[in-house]
Amino acid sequence: MKLIKLIWLILSVFPQLIIAQEVFTDSYGKEYIYLGSTQNQKQNFLNTGNGSIEWINISTKQNMTQAGILSPSDFWNKLTQNSIGFHASGYEPFWDAKINQNQLQFISEKEGSTNIVIDLKNSSLTDNFVAFFHSHDNIYGFIRSVSTEAFCEASLDEPASIYEVYIDYQGKIFEGCAYLDKL
Repeated sequence: MKLIKLIWLILSVFPQLIIAQEVFTDSYGKEYIYLGSTQNQKQNFLNTGNGSIEWINISTKQNMTQAGILSPSDFWNKLTQNSIGFHASGYEPFWDAKINQNQLQFISEKEGSTNIVIDLKNSSLTDNFVAFFHSHDNIYGFIRSVSTEAFCEASLDEPASIYEVYIDYQGKIFEGCAYLDKL
């Protein structure tokens, strides 16, 4: 019983140890998961009722109620169930990638697709969502959320996002931004 109280106390004081992404409800009771991108004064959300991605005006979002926060694994499961993954890009050199639950598709001067394993957590230093990935082909990387006040923008053609990505592709480091979208 003391152990349960201690765990409850720790999680009450440090809730960021188990959180990843916010869940909102609108005035009609529809549930949305914030996906972390902003473009043209709108933010993207996963509509949990129908699995679609919806861009909601920032002023409308202010009228929504935060209904909860998902753990990293629950957040990732909702994404994969709805065929949503990370779309990443960067420059110096220019590159693009798609990252889903078990595959990295990389497009650059080195192009290829490889199976990966993803490990999820919230950083105990920054309280941010972090997804580490690796393959048997010497490819390593991580995606992490940055502060919502400091969006990551690698391209004017893509939405500003709260996710940045680093990929070590067989010894060469690629740095960029990532956003969530349908695969």
